[in-house]
Amino acid sequence: MQSTKRLVWWLAAFFLTVLGAKFWLIQGYTVPIPFWDEWYEARAFFGPWVENHVTWHDWIVPHNGHRLFFTRLLDVAGLLLNGERDQYFQAGINAVFHTGFFAGVMYILWVFNGRRDTSFLCVLLVPFLALPMAAENTVWDIQSQIYFMQILSLLAMLGLGFGRLGSHWWWLGLAAALLAFFTMASGLLAALSVIALLGLRSLRDRSLHRGGVITSLVCLGVFVLGFELNGNAGAIGGSHSWVGILATLAWALAWPFEDKPTLCLFTCLPVALLLVKYLQGRFKDSRAAEFLLLISIWGFLVTAAIAYLRTSMVNCSRYADLFCVLPMMGMASLFILDSEGEWLRGFSHGRQVALATGWALVLFWGLWQTSPRDWQNYDNADNYPLWNAQDRLVYQEKIRAFLATGDPAPIRHYPDYAVITNVLLQPQLSRIMPADCRPPLPLQPDLGTDAAFVSGGCPPDRPPREYSQAWGNYSMNGIVKPGRFVSRPLTARLPRLQLELGCSTNAESIRIELIEQSTGRRTRVCPQGLGRWQEVNVAAPGNPFRLEISVGSPAAWASVGAMRESGWWSYATRKVLDYSVFILLAGLGLFAGLIGYDLLRRTPGLPGFIRWLALAVVLAAGVRIWPERHFDVTQLRCELYANCAKNFAQARQGEEARYFLREALWLRPDDPEFQAQIRALGSR
Repeated sequence: MQSTKRLVWWLAAFFLTVLGAKFWLIQGYTVPIPFWDEWYEARAFFGPWVENHVTWHDWIVPHNGHRLFFTRLLDVAGLLLNGERDQYFQAGINAVFHTGFFAGVMYILWVFNGRRDTSFLCVLLVPFLALPMAAENTVWDIQSQIYFMQILSLLAMLGLGFGRLGSHWWWLGLAAALLAFFTMASGLLAALSVIALLGLRSLRDRSLHRGGVITSLVCLGVFVLGFELNGNAGAIGGSHSWVGILATLAWALAWPFEDKPTLCLFTCLPVALLLVKYLQGRFKDSRAAEFLLLISIWGFLVTAAIAYLRTSMVNCSRYADLFCVLPMMGMASLFILDSEGEWLRGFSHGRQVALATGWALVLFWGLWQTSPRDWQNYDNADNYPLWNAQDRLVYQEKIRAFLATGDPAPIRHYPDYAVITNVLLQPQLSRIMPADCRPPLPLQPDLGTDAAFVSGGCPPDRPPREYSQAWGNYSMNGIVKPGRFVSRPLTARLPRLQLELGCSTNAESIRIELIEQSTGRRTRVCPQGLGRWQEVNVAAPGNPFRLEISVGSPAAWASVGAMRESGWWSYATRKVLDYSVFILLAGLGLFAGLIGYDLLRRTPGLPGFIRWLALAVVLAAGVRIWPERHFDVTQLRCELYANCAKNFAQARQGEEARYFLREALWLRPDDPEFQAQIRALGSR
């Protein structure tokens, strides 16, 4: 029997590793603007919300066939807590939910398995969640619907499948089954999964149980009710051909070997063996087997629903978090089968372990092949994180142009153009959108500003960001004068400010402050990098304030561009994401320590060669990731801008190409490659 303390250490390693990997993906490949469905949700739900006439219908109205009540509830909670919608904050919360859900699954399995040692399973399940195969769900804040469905479906299946009829657990399961309707349309399948488990239980026992019959009838009623409520979910991407549906189902069940549908027999093999042994009644305690079979049935039904309702869209990475359920349960099934002794007649324990190891290695090879690996290929849609980040970066710049000029031409060709403009042109609604979707604070000089500070006052080789009005003491004719800039009174609604600042390397005489009018309290603004532009995040004064810049040296220059408000949780999330690689390395280090401890103590259980192999893989992953501990998001953004410029240049859109190269140069002004590319484009 395994101690709770030991399991907690293994779950902590699992949680840190998966969460660190997800945070790393969010840090590098999330862009701080809404995308696709998120614009529609902003208009359909948050539009009524900010106008104070949101109704219950607005909370549960279907979105692409799904009633996203809990996703909307989470978004509203984030908005009330943070004061604005923020993609990074919401995506970070989603990552915590998803990682915590599977940690909970492993804890429940440990309890159902008589608290016998299943800790090594934590290592084996990490690749399913840490590799960026379901990157859409990780970087899109609206995808919490999938995680809510998984959580409520698990509660429903536990309560109705294992709770005594009429007990508190049973009623909790029934409530969760009903609430699952308001996550995704597939939420109704939890009730159907319980019916299937109770049927298997009756087959094994060769008898009907009164409690099981009543629960089955209740679950059937729940399923019918859910079908009536969400029956319109089949309109998007479905197929009318049963041959096509079955082919798609085989394709999905074979995940991660999607190009070899016949391998669905391979991926489902451990669960099938578990089912056979369960029906033979050969388990001392069948609860662990029933738990895995229940989740496997649910995973199969969800996969079948996707194959039926989303036939033409089934290869989207967002479904990988659902397709991986069956292979993960297959991995867990091998543990349960091994703990029960012989599970293949005529095979010794050593041969059984060898077969299980071979199955796992082939599956991991498939995961590696499915996971994006070519992180330098920005234009391959199969490499979703990079491709999506680049696509959304273009999207972001078009929106910035629209906000600055009021000209909708840059975004008119987007399919959701009407929705975007509708959201951005509503003052109340745009106030709660992310900072990059709102106009900056109106920064204008007031009395006390010297003539030295002029519009656009910065060196020509250090221009302000596109569509940002800048004030600085570097005149258009190249003269730098000491002086003082005092802004008109400003009021910040949110507790943080993002300032675009530029200053010379000799910054000793430069002083930048936010001065609260009513109290005179001063907040010093200290740029981290000199000789270039940068974004600085500072605490916003609680009352009206002025921005004051003073330059005392005739050889120094300073300039300020856009000033935007942001929420405290937006700021805190980015600070946490800066440590994403360290969180990942901490999880891998803890795994290595736990595996090494078991090897030294010769802990009973798995053969030593499996533990040595796992230790080698964990250490290799740590060595590979260690150089990324100072992951440079700015450099990644520069590379994305440069690749966008290359694509526009190839399409003979020279002005667009120059624009994106100037954005890259704004981030890295001393990069000779970007400067040379701009000169080359300018000469055409």
